[in-house]
Amino acid sequence: MSGLLDKAKTASSPEEKSVNLEPKPVKKSTADGLLTKANPTSQKAKASKPVQTNPDGPDVPMILNLAGWVIIVLGAIFSLQGGGFGLIVVLVVLALGIGSIVQSQRMTGGISPLKTGASIALAFIIAVGPYAAIMIVPTNASMAVTEISIDENEDTISFVVRGSFSDADARIFVDGEQVWSGSKSMNNDRASFDVPISTIFQGNSLDYTANVVKEYSIQVESSDGQIINSDIDPDFTTREVLDSGTRIFKVLKTGTRTNEGQTESYTYTDGLTIDAIVGLFSPDERAQDGGSHSLENLGLIPVTSDYTFTMTIKRGSSTKYVMPMVTVSGLDASWSSTYSGTTTGKANGWLGMPGTGLNDQSTEYLKKDDFYDEGGCYTFEIEVTNQYYPGDTETIYTSSNSWELDWNEDDSTQDAEMTTC
Repeated sequence: MSGLLDKAKTASSPEEKSVNLEPKPVKKSTADGLLTKANPTSQKAKASKPVQTNPDGPDVPMILNLAGWVIIVLGAIFSLQGGGFGLIVVLVVLALGIGSIVQSQRMTGGISPLKTGASIALAFIIAVGPYAAIMIVPTNASMAVTEISIDENEDTISFVVRGSFSDADARIFVDGEQVWSGSKSMNNDRASFDVPISTIFQGNSLDYTANVVKEYSIQVESSDGQIINSDIDPDFTTREVLDSGTRIFKVLKTGTRTNEGQTESYTYTDGLTIDAIVGLFSPDERAQDGGSHSLENLGLIPVTSDYTFTMTIKRGSSTKYVMPMVTVSGLDASWSSTYSGTTTGKANGWLGMPGTGLNDQSTEYLKKDDFYDEGGCYTFEIEVTNQYYPGDTETIYTSSNSWELDWNEDDSTQDAEMTTC
C-alpha cells in the first residue's frame, strides 16, 4: 500500500511543478481599469501638441512664413506695374502668400486671430496698395519732369523725363504760346532734353520788382497718353539786361613843392575810381551829388546771361575816353585792362571798372590825364548789348550818369563840388 502511495507521489510531482511554473494572473484593480480606459484620451492629447521640429532638419514653419512674405512682395512688384498684370493676378499671388503664412502659424501651435488678422492686413497693403494708388492717383503720377537746369557754358536749358513708356513729346510754352517742341525715345525709363535758350527766349520772366511777368513752362506727353506740365525757374529765363548805372570817387594824391624856399606838401585830385552796375532795377534810381548813386546792391536783380557792355566818358558831345569792353557770361565778368591785363569780377553788384593806374588800396582807377582836360559836365555812358532779346531785332540799352568835374591843379580842397548835371 505504501508502495502504491509512493508511486503516486512520484507521478504527481512533475505536474505540480509544472503548474507552479505558470505565472499567476494579475488581478487588475478598479483603479487600474480606469487608467487603462484613459489611455486613448492621453494619446489624442499628445497628437494635439505643437509639432516639434527636428533640430537636425529644416524648420518648415519658418520656411513657409518666409516664402509667404516673399510671394506677397512679388505681388507688390506686380502691383507697381500699374495694373499691367491685372488685378486678378495680384489677388491670386496675395492669396498664395497669405495661405503660406497661415499654414506656418498652424504648424507652430495654432492660429492666433489677432496675429493672423494683422498679417493679412499688412500683406494686403503691401501687395494691393500700389495698384489701388495708381488707380486713384491721376495717370501722370507715373511720369515726371525732373532735373530742370541751365548750362551757362552751352547756353541750354535741360530737363529729364522719367516714366514707363516708349516715347515722350516735349513742348515749351511762353504765356501759353508754344515756342519749341521735340521728341525722344525712352531709354531705361528716361529721356534727356537740351533746348538752346535762343530758341525759346521771348523776354524776361521777372521785372525789376522780382514779379513774374512772363511764364515759361514745359509740357510733356507720353506715348501712352499721359500729360504733365512743369514751370521753368524764372531766374533761368530772365536773360536781358535793361538797366545800368555809374558811381565815381575821387582819387587823391600827395605831392611836394617848394614855396618861397620852403618844401611843402599838398593834395591834388589824380583821377577817379569808377564803378558800374548792370541788371534790373527801378527806373527811379538816379546819380546823386558827390559822385554817388541812389541804388544799393539790394535794389538790384542780377541778370544771369550773356552780354557785353562798354563805358564811354564824354564832356558834352566830345568823347574823352572809352574803356575796354566787359564781357559777361552768367555772372562772370571779364575784360582786358590796359594796366593789369586780363581781369575778372562778378556782375551781381557794383563792379570796379578798368583803369590806368592803381590807388593806395590796389584798386584800378582812371588817371586824370587820360580823360580830363578842363572843367565841365562829364557823362559816364554805359552801352549794354544783350545776346538774348525778344523778337528779331537786337536792342542796345544805354544809361547816362553825369557830374560836374572842375578840379584845381594844386589843391584838391579847392575843387568844385561834383554835382549832377
